[in-house]
Amino acid sequence: MEALKRILLPASKKCIDWLYPLRCPVCDDVAPSGTAVCPECLVKLHRVGENFCLKCGKALTGQEAECCPDCVNGRHLFEQGRSLYIYEGELRSSLYRMKYARRGEYAGFYAEQMVRYLGEWIRRTDAGGIAPVPISKKRQKERGYNQAALLAEKVSERTGIPLYEDLVLRIRDTAPQKNLDAMQRQNNLKKAFKIGRNDVKLNRLILIDDIYTTGATADAVTTVLRQSGIGKVYVLTLAIGRQ
Repeated sequence: MEALKRILLPASKKCIDWLYPLRCPVCDDVAPSGTAVCPECLVKLHRVGENFCLKCGKALTGQEAECCPDCVNGRHLFEQGRSLYIYEGELRSSLYRMKYARRGEYAGFYAEQMVRYLGEWIRRTDAGGIAPVPISKKRQKERGYNQAALLAEKVSERTGIPLYEDLVLRIRDTAPQKNLDAMQRQNNLKKAFKIGRNDVKLNRLILIDDIYTTGATADAVTTVLRQSGIGKVYVLTLAIGRQ
């Protein structure tokens, strides 16, 4: 029986790959055989360099600065944030498809990249758990999934850090954040989240989302996590805007 499984499983995987080939997350064409992304597309994704805000993780332009203006003038509730890519160009289009056009399969490639390049930072957080930023039931039904939860699941698989997908719930369907200013974003998210589980006791946790802009969402979720007894919350996102 085991010998038969060793023969059939690879064959079935090849059949599935043929019927449902992986698509390049950047251009959305069928990816070259044996790869998850077109080589020429990979270079179009711009990673955050070594000069980044020590609080939120935004790329900095000045060599002398340690924090971006937002973090100098404000106070975030999370411990520290890191992000892999600059939110621009082809990545912006890719994340739109991942969010609204049922391209959830992109999450596997992006999570692998997050762990590859930010794995050392992830380990240094000494986090005992991973949780995604939740979306409302309405948006979950419209999209078919929560893109942050897909990323969190794949990061959990690659790091071995336990996933707590239902730790935080979004109980209010808020207006889209992208059209609001900083103050409006904060007001928009008031009482939008609550703890979904009271049996999780962690000192450190990594909160995962797809995009970081002003940090309003991360702060709102961090507030309820801290109220539940979690000591330090770190924020890991796939993409982040420039300062």
